[in-house]
Amino acid sequence: MNPCPPGDETRKRAGLLQYRTDANVLGTVYAYRPGPTAFGLWCDLCSAYKERFGDKKKGVQPPYRSLEAILRAVLGDWARWDVNDGQAQLITGAEMTAEDRYDVFLYWGEAIFSDGHGRQLAQQLSELVARAPLLPYPDLPRPVAGRRTLSWWPGELARWRLAEDLARIDWKLGSNDPVRFTLCTDGTLAAIGHELPSAPDAQGRIRRLLPRIKIGTAATGHSSRHAVTINAVTTLLANRWYGVATVLLSNPEQPLAVAAQTDGPAWQRRLNVPAVAASRRLAGLSRLNRRVPPFPETLDEQAITPDAELSTVRAVAPKSVVTPGLGRGHGMEMFRRIEEHIDEYCERYRSRSPLYVEVPDLSVPPGKTGIRISGPILPQHLPAAMDAAQLDTVLVVVLWHTDEVRARLQREIARQWNLRDDFVAPDNTVVPDVIPGRVHLLFLEDKAGALTHGPASSAHRQQQLETLLAPHRAPGLTIAALCETQWDPDRKFASPEEKEQAEAEDGKWPSKAALARMGITSQYIKQAPAPVPTHKKNGEPCSPKYIEKATAARESGLANSTENSLRDMLRGLGLADHRLGAAFGPLPLHPWWHIGIHVRRHNQPRQYGQRNTKPAPITTTLTAIRPAGGPSEPWTMWAYSPVTSQWAPYLHTRLAVHATELGLDVSDFETVGDESHQASAAAQITEAALLAARTQLPQPGPMVIYVNGDTTEYIWAGLRDENIGQQPTSDLPRPASWLPGHGLPRAQRPLAVVRTITELERIGRPTGAYVYGKDGQWRRTGTTNSPFQLVSDDGVTYLPDFLLINVPRTYAAGPGGRFGGEYTRLAPQATARQGKNGYAHTAVRLTVILAAEAADADLIGKVGVVLTNQGVSWDGRQTEPTPLRLARQIDKDHPYWRRSCEEAAPQTPENNESGDHP
Repeated sequence: MNPCPPGDETRKRAGLLQYRTDANVLGTVYAYRPGPTAFGLWCDLCSAYKERFGDKKKGVQPPYRSLEAILRAVLGDWARWDVNDGQAQLITGAEMTAEDRYDVFLYWGEAIFSDGHGRQLAQQLSELVARAPLLPYPDLPRPVAGRRTLSWWPGELARWRLAEDLARIDWKLGSNDPVRFTLCTDGTLAAIGHELPSAPDAQGRIRRLLPRIKIGTAATGHSSRHAVTINAVTTLLANRWYGVATVLLSNPEQPLAVAAQTDGPAWQRRLNVPAVAASRRLAGLSRLNRRVPPFPETLDEQAITPDAELSTVRAVAPKSVVTPGLGRGHGMEMFRRIEEHIDEYCERYRSRSPLYVEVPDLSVPPGKTGIRISGPILPQHLPAAMDAAQLDTVLVVVLWHTDEVRARLQREIARQWNLRDDFVAPDNTVVPDVIPGRVHLLFLEDKAGALTHGPASSAHRQQQLETLLAPHRAPGLTIAALCETQWDPDRKFASPEEKEQAEAEDGKWPSKAALARMGITSQYIKQAPAPVPTHKKNGEPCSPKYIEKATAARESGLANSTENSLRDMLRGLGLADHRLGAAFGPLPLHPWWHIGIHVRRHNQPRQYGQRNTKPAPITTTLTAIRPAGGPSEPWTMWAYSPVTSQWAPYLHTRLAVHATELGLDVSDFETVGDESHQASAAAQITEAALLAARTQLPQPGPMVIYVNGDTTEYIWAGLRDENIGQQPTSDLPRPASWLPGHGLPRAQRPLAVVRTITELERIGRPTGAYVYGKDGQWRRTGTTNSPFQLVSDDGVTYLPDFLLINVPRTYAAGPGGRFGGEYTRLAPQATARQGKNGYAHTAVRLTVILAAEAADADLIGKVGVVLTNQGVSWDGRQTEPTPLRLARQIDKDHPYWRRSCEEAAPQTPENNESGDHP
C-alpha cells in the first residue's frame, strides 16, 4: 500500500481504476524532424486544402486523424504527426522505415489532392519526412502535469502504453475461454470476437454488444503526478449505416484494429475518402498487407444486418439508438476483475493508484438515516421556507384533463399536507388555507385545451390560460401550476417523421412558456400508462403472479412521479427548508453565500454541407443559497441571469429565463488571442454577477463558488490541473479569465472556488473500498458510499481534493443477485440476462482552490461534500453540490432546453429541395 499520513495507516481507503505514470512507462520515443521547411510545407498544404474546399470547409485542417490512423496501422504502434510551436515532427513509439514514412504521407496526400499544387506539396512533404534522421527524443516532456489536452502527446502515449499492456492479457472474466481485447488505432480496446448477442426477436434477428475498455487522463487536482484512468463500456453495434460515425476494421492477423471515421450525410455514409484511398494502396504492398486492412470502397448494408455474420467490419451505433433485448453497462464485478488483472499482470502499475483515505467524522449517508432528511417539505415547515423565499401567499392550481390524474394529485396533496383522509377539492372553487394563511388550492379542468397536443402557438395558449385563470388572480398572490401532460414516452411511432411531428406539437413546452410569461411557475405530471394486460399477445392469460407484480410496479411508479411533481413545484418556487443546515451535523454552519455557476454552450443547428460560422449561444445562470439562521432554520435562495442582469429571488429569475428564448448571443463579446466568444461572455457575465452580489444579495457575506470543471475549464484557466495552485499567467485575456471572482478587488473575492468533476474518464471507475481487518489484511468491500480525501504525493498530509463515491439508486434498491454484481456480462450466467443494465459505482471529485489565504480549504471541501449529498427536493445523492444543481435546473427546466442540447435533425436532399426546412 502507498504511504499514508501518520495515524491513518489503517483507515478505510478507496479502490479506484486510476494509476499514476512517469516518463519510464513511455519507453523509447523516436522523433523524425524534417526541419523548418516541413513546417512551411504543412502550412501551405493546409492553405491549399482550404482553397480547394472553399467556404464549405472554412477553418478546417486536412484530415490528420486519418493520417494518424494509417500511420499507427502501418507501424503497429503509437505514432503522432505533431505540428506545434513552429515545428513539424513525426513522433513514434517504434522505429519506422523511410519507405513506410514516404508511402504513408504520399498516398494520404494524393488522396486529398488528385492533381495541382496541393499534390506537389504532398510529394515534397513525403520526401522530407522520409529523409528525416531517426533521433531518440532528446528531452521527454514530463507526463506529470495532468493536462486535459488530448494533443499533449506524452499523456496520450502513456494511455497507449497501458492499453498495450491490457491487450496482452488473457482476461478471465467468467467465460469458458479467456477474452482478448484488441488495441485499436484510436487507443481504445475492443473485445473483437467476443461480442454479446441478444435473444432473437420475433423475426429471428440478433443484435450485439461489443465490450470495450477506454483509457483516459485523470484530473489530478492539487497533485503533481500524472495519472491515467480505466473505464469499461458496452458499445451497441449498428445494423444499418444511418448515422454511423465510427467503423472498426480488423483482420485476424492485424496487430491493431483500425478505427475509421465516416464522411457524408447521415443517410448516405461512406468511409473517410483519404483513409480509403491511402489504405487500399498501402494494403496492396506485400510488406504491409498484414498490417493495413483494405478499406471497403462502399459500406454494404448487408454486411451489418442483424442476421449477418460478423466479419472484418463492425459499425458503432449512434448513442441515440436503443435496442430492446440489450442492456448497457458492465456492472460492479467487471471493474473488480479489471483491478485484479492489473495487480496480477501489470507490474509497473501495481500499487500506483492515488491514495484516497476516508474522511473521519463526516456523516453523509445516502439514505434517510442520521442527520440526512428525506421526503417532501413538511407542512409545518412551509411558512418559514416561504418567508425565506419572500413569498406571502401561494395559490396552487391543478390544471387537469383526466379523472385519474386529478384523483392522484388530490390524494398526494392531502397526504403531503396532512389534510383529512376524506379531503375533496371541488372544481372551479378555491379551497383556502390548506396551509393556514399561506397556501390555497384550486382544481381547474382544462376544457379549452391550452395544454393539449396540437399546432396551437404559445401566444394562443397564453390567451386561453389568461381567460381561465383571470378570476383567481390577485395582487401579491403567487400562482404555481401543476399541469397534466399528454405526452407518452412509451408511445410507438410508425416513422421518424411522425415522431418529430408529435414532439413539435407537444403542448407541454408552449404552454409552459406561456405560463412563465404570465408569471406562473409550472410543473408537469404525466398521465397514467395503460393498465397491466391480463392476456398475452397470443391470447393466453397472464399468470396472477405477473399481474400482481406488474400492477404493484405500475402503482409505485405513479405514486413516486406524483410525489416528485409536487416537490419539484416547491423547488421551482425557491423553497428550501432546514434540511440543508441539518445535514451539516457537527460542521460549523457559517453565514456564507454558496454560489453555483452554470454555463452551457448550445449546439449550433446547421444543414449538412453548410458551416454555421456564427458563435454558438450560451446559457449562464447563477444560484446563491445561504442559511437564514441556525441548523433548524430554512435557507434563502437567489438567482442571477443575463436576462435580468440582477440578483432576485430564485422564482423571479427562473420565470424571467423561462419567459424568453433560451440562449445568449455572444457574437458581440470581444475576444483576446485565441479566446472563444463563449469564454469571453461567460467570464464577463460571471464577474458582473459576483460584483453585483455584494450589493444586491440580502445580508452580504463571504462567498464560496461551485463550478463544473468538465464544462467550464475552457473559460477559467485557473481551473485546469496544470494551473491549480499557481499564480495567474501574464497572457490572460482579462483577470476574470483566471477564476470566477478573480477580477474583483482582493477584499471582495470569494473564499474559494470548488471545481467539481463528474466525468468518469477523468476520475476512474471506483471499485469499492478497502478495509483493514483484525488479521492485519486489507479486504475489499462490495460497495461504498463514503467520502474520501486525497493524500499528498509524499504521503505526509492531505490535499484539498475530495472524492464522494456513490452506488446508483437502481443498484442499491435492487434485490440480491443484481445483474453484474457477482459475475460479468461475459459469464455464462449472463447469457439469458443480456437485456439487463449493469450498474457500477459513480463518483464526484471536488477540488478546492483557495482565493483567500485565511480560508479553511478542508472545511470548504467537506461542506461541498455535504451539499452534494443533501438536496433541496431530491432524495437521492446528487452529482453536484446543491447551488450548482439549482443553477443548472433553471436552464434544464426551460421549455425549449432539449432543442438547444440536440443537433438539428439531418437534412436530406429531398427535404432541402422541397423547402420543408429553411
